[in-house]
Amino acid sequence: MTRLALLLGVCSLLLTACGRAWDAVNRDALRDDVAHVLSVDPAKSSMRCGMVDATRSGYCLLPADASQVSAWSRDLGLDARTASQEDVGSVPPLASEGPVGCLDPGIYGPIDGLPAYWIGGRPNALGLSGGGQFEYLLLLFDEAASQACVQVSYAYG
Repeated sequence: MTRLALLLGVCSLLLTACGRAWDAVNRDALRDDVAHVLSVDPAKSSMRCGMVDATRSGYCLLPADASQVSAWSRDLGLDARTASQEDVGSVPPLASEGPVGCLDPGIYGPIDGLPAYWIGGRPNALGLSGGGQFEYLLLLFDEAASQACVQVSYAYG
């Protein structure tokens, strides 16, 4: 049993290190790609981004006001809803990933009741300058904090 516990501990450390390395390598590209989709200059915005563990998903926190969020929703064809951890339909398919990225209270805070905007299925609006594409985009908006959280996942192929 001691060997198994040691092996599991080593595997856990390796996975944690892998996730941190993945984040360090990819968060700047993620910031640039999200900025491209939102038509935001990342040099003029205090965007903070991170990858979700060692996955193709990531999130960015950025300052925003109601008019910006409305423009992004209109320009990208986002579907408006109210976020709820209890109603998985309000944050699809992120609920299956668990409380990560924008849904992690330690990253963005509580989301229940916040305005949420969604688009999925690799829409043209989520095309990237390098030829790639996001599979989905979830935008949560906390008007009181003047902050948005955008979560995306890079599409395969």
